[in-house]
Amino acid sequence: MTTDNCTVPSIQLDATVVGAKHCYDAWRESVRAVYDVEPAADVKSTTESIKAWLLKELIFSDVSFSPQQFRHCRRLAKDSNYISLQIYKSGRCLGTAGDQTWQVAPGDVHIFDFSREFSSVASKSTVIGCLIPHEFVGYDPARHPAHIMFSGSTPVGQFLASTMFALLSQLPRVGISEADDLSNGFCSLLQGLIEPQLPPKEKERNAGEERRNDMRSYLDRNLSDPNLNVNHLCRVFNISRPSVYRYFAEHGGVAQYIVQRRLKRAYFQLASVPEFHGRVKEVAHGLGFNDAAHFSRLFRRKFGVTPKQAANLSSAGRLSRDRNQLREQSINFSQLSEWIQSI
Repeated sequence: MTTDNCTVPSIQLDATVVGAKHCYDAWRESVRAVYDVEPAADVKSTTESIKAWLLKELIFSDVSFSPQQFRHCRRLAKDSNYISLQIYKSGRCLGTAGDQTWQVAPGDVHIFDFSREFSSVASKSTVIGCLIPHEFVGYDPARHPAHIMFSGSTPVGQFLASTMFALLSQLPRVGISEADDLSNGFCSLLQGLIEPQLPPKEKERNAGEERRNDMRSYLDRNLSDPNLNVNHLCRVFNISRPSVYRYFAEHGGVAQYIVQRRLKRAYFQLASVPEFHGRVKEVAHGLGFNDAAHFSRLFRRKFGVTPKQAANLSSAGRLSRDRNQLREQSINFSQLSEWIQSI
């Protein structure tokens, strides 16, 4: 993994980094949070590669892999509250989800819901993609289809694909200070394209459900604001306090929802940048925790480790360790999985 205080975190994994002997095992470990994978041939490939960038809570990737089978099963789908956008640059894929079947061809844009099971068989392929939390684009598994496709022959498909390629080309140079704007802009574009995919009868949604989703999305975009509370939501959405309480009752209230989302974002940020002096305090203050000791207690209660331990554990698992040592020892390539499990 590479990162500094200026550019967004990134990962590169290929045979030049881990050695050909460990290439497939490293690939399998990296994607285990979302897929069970099996090679289509008896011989393990030595050509798998991953480049990935962490943009706020979006994970963009550029991957190449040999012919193999993918399965996103119930065990993996249990808490997978995000969608995957994929564009094949080369190769092909045949997938199934329930009674739905699809074919993936180069240039088409496919969106999959990772809260549901599906499987696929792919040829040797190169694919760009992005993992996105449901709430960032207003995706609702109860209303939206499990699979959405935009043909590469249509203006919409071409526009979305060109946006993805343009963004990926810039990610190696994107600064952390620019991450929020780029993430929000991309999600707004995608949300505008996903919403029309609803069946006609679903477009007249319950107003309360829409308002609740809008408030959750607003909170997730503004977790760094120390003034987030019930009154803040009442002003922004012109809504009564009892209504706000009702929308967040299942989460234990607005304050509890905000704290839990902030803690999750804190773990996400600590796991993404190597630990340095003052990092924990910086993350805590950046997410509205003015009392570092209180933040540490809440963090440990939720994750079982202190913020500093989480940062150190993350740093210990970086791919920057000596390559010879990587080839000789039992290898743990879990950084990408940690990113995925954090969103």
